[in-house]
Amino acid sequence: MSEDDVSARDALAVAQRALARTQEVEESLREDVDEHDAELEALREEVTALQLRVSELDEDRSASDLSPDEKVGKVREHAFRKAANGHGRATLDYDAIKWEVFDGEIGDSTCYRLIRKAAGLDEEKTGSRVDGFIARDPSDGNYHLAVDAREAKRSTAFSAGKIETAEEVR
Repeated sequence: MSEDDVSARDALAVAQRALARTQEVEESLREDVDEHDAELEALREEVTALQLRVSELDEDRSASDLSPDEKVGKVREHAFRKAANGHGRATLDYDAIKWEVFDGEIGDSTCYRLIRKAAGLDEEKTGSRVDGFIARDPSDGNYHLAVDAREAKRSTAFSAGKIETAEEVR
């Protein structure tokens, strides 16, 4: 038997050591990923809290002083707070938007447009283009904006974005 010949037992021992080392590295990497996930979740919560705090500066302004984007942002923020303070999900129909968000300062048709815009829709009545926010028209209830706080927290939904349609929210 020459020096280059390796017994099956030796080869198995080398493979087992390599496998054990691979498992150690995998465990270490898994711990790192878990740490990063926890840190990311904490940062998302902090960003959401900061965005909501900044929105408080607008609370004393009348609806007529707000831009269309700011109105959409207020609707999203109100819906998010309602969901976050509840069980993680909430809905806002036109009545809630009109009275809870804008103290009756806007009309019903504007409320319906804001539901669509908060879900990121232009002409479509239902659906979503914004994580965590969806416009729904159930057969057994009112047309509404539904929010999932967990999904909304992961998106950039709190900046209303540009509303680029001929139909302006007033």
